[in-house]
Amino acid sequence: MRRPVVDLSDCVDCDGCVSVCPQVFARSEAGYIEVRECAMYPDALVEEAIMMCPSHCIFWEDDEETTE
Repeated sequence: MRRPVVDLSDCVDCDGCVSVCPQVFARSEAGYIEVRECAMYPDALVEEAIMMCPSHCIFWEDDEETTE
């Protein structure tokens, strides 16, 4: 499964992603944007958040299960 990722080093804290897709993006207690754990991520809403991000810091990443 793929999941959205926020590169916090590029994030400008505009809260656009939280406004567009609050079921996926939220502001943590520390004040940073975080990606919530979801069984499935709504592609269309995440894509909208990616497109409207002024710093282009949101992207998809394949969530690979690692075995140790």
